Order: sequence, then C-alpha cells, then structure tokens
Amino acid sequence: MKRRIEVNKENLPLLDAKTMTAIFDCIYRVEGELRKETTKLLDDEFFLYFIKMLNSIQEFNYRFRQNKLYDIYPLFERTVGPMENNSDGTVLWLAMGLAIKETYGMSNGTLENLMKLVNLKK
Repeated sequence: MKRRIEVNKENLPLLDAKTMTAIFDCIYRVEGELRKETTKLLDDEFFLYFIKMLNSIQEFNYRFRQNKLYDIYPLFERTVGPMENNSDGTVLWLAMGLAIKETYGMSNGTLENLMKLVNLKK
C-alpha cells in the first residue's frame, strides 16, 4: 500500500522524527535489514527516490568533502552521542547530515534540533 508523505513548500519531505530516523536507517543504502517503519516509508516511490538522492549526495560528501564534514562533528556529538574518530560509520553519518543540511538550506542549529529526533544508535 502506497503512503504519501507530507511535503514542505519546496516539495521535499517534511522532516520529523519518523522521516529523520528513516533517513539515518538508510545510511548504508536502502538494501539490507531496515526498520519496519523505514520499509513502509520506502514503499512510497517519492520517499524512495528522495533517499536515493540523499545517498548520492552523501557519497559525494564522503568521497570529496570530508573537510566540510568536521564542521558539523560537534553537533552530532551533542545529539546522537559520542562519535568514533576515523570511523567510516562516523563519516557516513556526517556526510548524510551535510546532505540534509544543504538540500534543505538549513542552519547548523536547525540540523542540530532535527538530529535530536533520530531514534537510532550510531
């Protein structure tokens, strides 16, 4: 069954606890074991392509913009908890955070508030 996601004025998904958790559940792509709630959201083609777009930006950030990722490192430490230094997982989380921040044109403060909604452990 398809579920339509609420969107903002830019026709991007509204970011709430459910969507933020799903985004970070897909940090290693949409294949593999995902939360049931994430799988339901991915049944919506709109959300699936949104995640694929974010994963592409995330990969670019991971490969070519690591110097920009560490600008938001302290924000992630305060919200999702201690982050390992020199860990691929940490870099992937930061790369996704930067993808969201830039896609939505948000400030660090807004991203920090949204990261508090993520209900996953790194």
